[in-house]
Order: sequence, then structure tokens, then C-alpha cells
Amino acid sequence: MKRLISGLLTAALCLGSVPTALAATTTQTVTAGASSDLTNARRADLQTLLDTLAQHPDLYHANSKQVFDSKAAEIQSGLAQMSDVDFALALCELAALAQDSHTSVSIGSQISGQVRVLPIGATVVDEGILLTRLPEANKSALGGILTAINGVSMDEIYQKMMPMLGGDNAVYQHRKFSQAFYIYEILAHYGVLSDPNGIELTIQQGDQVQKITVDAVDRTTLSKMQLARLERKAPATAPDKKKLYFAKALDARTLYIQYNSCKEDPKLPMQTFTQQVVDQLDDKGYDRVILDLRGNGGGSDGVIIPLLHVLEERHKQDGLAFYTLIGSGTFSSALINAVECKQAGATIVGTPSGGSVDHFGAVRPFTLEHSGLQVSCSTKFIDLAPLLPAAQSYDVQPFEPDVLAPQTRTDYLAGVDSAVQAILSRTDDAGQPAANLSRGALAVQLGRDYAARTGTALNNPDTSFGDVCIIAYDAPYISWAAHAGLMSGDSATVFAPNRAVTRQELAVVLSRYAALCGHPLTADGAVTITDNASIASWAQDAVQALVSRKVLTLTDGAFAPSQTVTPTQADAAVRALDTLMDQM
Repeated sequence: MKRLISGLLTAALCLGSVPTALAATTTQTVTAGASSDLTNARRADLQTLLDTLAQHPDLYHANSKQVFDSKAAEIQSGLAQMSDVDFALALCELAALAQDSHTSVSIGSQISGQVRVLPIGATVVDEGILLTRLPEANKSALGGILTAINGVSMDEIYQKMMPMLGGDNAVYQHRKFSQAFYIYEILAHYGVLSDPNGIELTIQQGDQVQKITVDAVDRTTLSKMQLARLERKAPATAPDKKKLYFAKALDARTLYIQYNSCKEDPKLPMQTFTQQVVDQLDDKGYDRVILDLRGNGGGSDGVIIPLLHVLEERHKQDGLAFYTLIGSGTFSSALINAVECKQAGATIVGTPSGGSVDHFGAVRPFTLEHSGLQVSCSTKFIDLAPLLPAAQSYDVQPFEPDVLAPQTRTDYLAGVDSAVQAILSRTDDAGQPAANLSRGALAVQLGRDYAARTGTALNNPDTSFGDVCIIAYDAPYISWAAHAGLMSGDSATVFAPNRAVTRQELAVVLSRYAALCGHPLTADGAVTITDNASIASWAQDAVQALVSRKVLTLTDGAFAPSQTVTPTQADAAVRALDTLMDQM
């Protein structure tokens, strides 16, 4: 319990930008001229921060250089009078002017022992800020919605704190607000509080309004307090931050995957985890998967690609119902993954993301030498639209869910995950296996067969096909098939990966594939095909060769060259060709 309570403060102070607190609200004020060494150290840290911010790709997109210079001059003039807390908060405010969610100064443990907080725990639900921890004397208010502090509504407090929130969208700003509103020094700075004792909290409990009083306390006092905790049954999808990713069944149909950080688990590599997911899908027959990104703050967006490829293929080829959960905690690389999931065909459920689709990123982190404050600064602007068509309707704004499903207070108190429940209540969301073999699926099938036959990895140089998404499960195989000469596009830039394959197209591609494997095929005797006149000239030789060798078959003497191919028929043809080549 004590670790949880003391962690609240550190989490809030690691947010980044918070406002300059008045010297009168802190306990460690440096007398002017008392320490020239300290003043010089602060001046050096300020200059380092300014030099770093100057490397931002578009620092003045939201506030002019004059605004930044004015803020820097204000900090410079007060260096000798500031407490450590004041100085740290001042640098946070300066970085917040960038209005970039990836550019910030994180206070963390550097000043966490020098500020006071309201002794509460809270979570955000659709109705507002729900109280989950309170002093024992006030436990009757647990589960209520905090509506005001000292008579100032939470909406008003949010507006007062707006200058410190930074970020590049309102969802991110609201999230930062919900994680910092209980710091006394912040509330005092914005005129909400003037005394750390006897702070009045107004709490809505259904139709009833309850008012309680609490005192702001420091970290040491907070860690020793006995706080009452809201008792509730945790949902099966409760966050487990001890794991980077895991999978579990929610019901007979549904496999739930929680992906908490875009990092590779050295004890469970993503490739291994992906195979575990495949085994569960095959063994248990799940026809619905939920990928939860709501608590994922980012990392490396490429880590999840093996899993994403499997889910995309199962969704498109086998009819697997594929859902992705997002929320205010979906940020940075996890936001990119959410857009990739949408591109792969997933239905997005939850609330708008905290990260913006287009955003500054590629963060350069470092530590200020003298104060030890952690700084992050973006080094480039990331525009997803050229890479992911699913991002084209967005710019610097949150990613929106297809199904809006915020967590409600009623569900929270009952231990129900509102977004997940919205998915589980669907009964007819699984599709049927693909009726026709697509060109992309054929490239995948042959690419895998070739890798298995040769024992070598495919050489997958980039292609110029504009209709092939670079992160799609079939993209590397299409690239291989095109460069190997097995398949060509409708043009240099159009491959048509989703178009169904006809029987005569299949014959040509399989003939080329046999030649690539070192077994060029010719007809084994003459074959009479009743609809031979309907076969295109470019497919005549391939059809004769594959029919004569019984890789492809006739129906009542007809080949039906324009008939589309089912995945089952393609599987049978590839197996027959493999057997034939093994015998040659």
C-alpha cells in the first residue's frame, strides 16, 4: 500500500510541464546572492535546455520565439531567488511552450520530496474523476465523482491549469491534468488553494452531494497514512504492468492480448509469443481477438509486427474478428500501432488516443547536468499518411475509435471493463474464410513454400506498388514475388493485392514458380481442353503443362480459365506441384 501511495506523486511529477510555483508556496527558498555557484549552475542548465529546444524541428509552431525568449528572461531574472522546486517547474513551463507531447522536462524524484499533495487516489471514468482512495475518516465518499476543490469546479481548475499542460491535443492535456490536479503547489499557483489545511472536496454520489475536508501532506506523511481503498472486483482485463504482453481467454470465442509497452521481452521474444497466440487460436478455435493498447505509452513501433501480421492474415483470410482497444494512455509508438491495426482491418474500440496521429517524435532524452532533471526533445515530425492510408484523414489530432466505449462509473464499480463488454456483447462479428484466393495471398503462399523448400530467408527489397501497404502481412511476399518474376502488377505502381486470382493466372504463376525452383515444366503429352479457345494466349503453355501433369484439373473436359480460385484449391495445386518437383 505504501509503495502505491508514494508512487502517486512520482507519477504526477514525471508528466513533464508544470507551472512555476510561487516561492511562498515552497519550503526551500534560496536567498538572493547566497550561492553564486548554485545560480551559475541553474543558468547553465537553463542554457542547455534552450540549446536543446533550438534543435526541435519546428519549435515555434504554436508559440513565437518572442514568447520563448520572454519566458527564458523571466526565469533568468529569478534564478537566485528560486527554490529547487521553483526552478524545476519553471523549466517545465518553458518546455511546455513547444506544445509537443514528446518535448518536456520531467521533474520526477528531483523535487518530489518538496511538494505536498491531496491524500487521495483517483481514476478517470466517463463521468469525471472517480475517487478510489481517501483518508479512513472519509471512506464513505469512495466511488464518488470529484466535482470541485474549495468550491472551484474541476472544469474551472482544468482551464486554470491549461498553461502548464503542454501537449499537442486535448486528450493528452486532460490526461496530464488528471494526473497532476492533486499537487498542492500547482493548485496554489493557479489560485485554487491558499492554505494546505482544511481543503474542501465536493463529491457527487449519485443524486447526493457530499463535502469532506482534507489536508495537503508531504510525501513522507502520505506514505504513513492509512488510506481507505475502494473495494471492487477487478475485471479480467485489469492492467498487469509486470508483463510487457500476455494473452488470456475471456470466453469460448475470445482471446484477449494486453500489450503494455512497445518493447521486446527478452524472456519471451515477440516471435515466440506470436507462435503461442497462433497455437491458442488453432487449438481452442477462438474466432475473436482483442488487442489492448490502452495502457501502452510507446517504445519501438516495430516490435509488434510479427503478431500484427498474424492477426491481419487471420482476419482477412479466416474471418477472425479483430478488435483493438485504445484510450488516453495510447501514445507515441503505440498510437502508430493502433493506426497499423486499423490498416490491417481491426475495429477500433474505446476512447480517442492520447497520442496524435501525426506528431513530433524520435525523442532525444538527456539529463541536465546540475539539477539532474530529465529532458526529452523531439527531433523530427512524423507524418503517417504517406505510409498508412488509415492515417490520411488525420493530422495532429487523436486517433478516433470506430466504436466509442468510455469506461462508465457504474461498470467500474461493478468491475466491468466497459469497452471490452461492448465487444463481448457482439455475437455475429466473426466472418467466413475468404471465398477467393487474392493475389496477395498467393504471393504469401508461394513465398512460404519457397522458404521451406530452400531453407533460406526471402530477399524482400522494397517495391514501388502504391497499393501495397508497407506493414501489411503480405507486403514482403508481394515484394519477393515481383522481384522473382513470379507476379507482375497492373502497372509499375499498382499490384492489386486484393483482386481474386483466376485459374489461368494461377497456372502461369505456378509454372514460373516451378522454373524458379529449378524445375521448368513442359506439357507431358497432348491434352484436349474443350474450352481451350477461352484460354488467353499468354497462359496456353502453362495451362497445358500443369493440366498434363495433373497439378491442375479439368471439369468435364473444361478448364474454366476465368473462374476464380478458392484458397483450398490453391493449397491442393501447390501441394501437387511440390510433389511433382520432388519427384523430378
